[in-house]
Amino acid sequence: MTSDASNSPPHLPVREHHAEMDSTVAEAPPRRPVPLVTVLGVVLLLFAIGMGAWVVWQLSAGGRAPAAFRERSAVPQCASITVPQGGPASSALQDCLLGAAAQREGAEVLVTSLTTEGDPIKTYYRVVPGGEVEIFTDATADSFGSGKWSHDWCPDVAALESGKGCRPA
Repeated sequence: MTSDASNSPPHLPVREHHAEMDSTVAEAPPRRPVPLVTVLGVVLLLFAIGMGAWVVWQLSAGGRAPAAFRERSAVPQCASITVPQGGPASSALQDCLLGAAAQREGAEVLVTSLTTEGDPIKTYYRVVPGGEVEIFTDATADSFGSGKWSHDWCPDVAALESGKGCRPA
């Protein structure tokens, strides 16, 4: 045997050893890259699952108005008000809630304001005959806030600015 044979098993010559290994080792098929269509399909599937979960949440109690809001008594509606981001409440709010008709029959006005991030907060102000003000705030679209509804009562329209005497329902 030659010096190369000293590294091989004693019963096989070097040349035969390599030939035997070549015949017993199967070559792996070449690896193909994952097609872009497959990657996009997986991303789209995950997006669809996420959107489906969001819709289910919105339709469940988490995104739905509380029973007190859904079952409130009907009162005349004033025109909706949109408050500019960071802007003060419009005088139209007080005009609606303090009008003679509102004092007799009640009134409701929807005020939409925007958070710093631009998410809408919808607040429904209702004056009921007798002067007390009921407030429903829908913060479910506020990405960085509570994401919940709140329900409060104030003794009168004047208390809306100061908050004095207002209490959770």
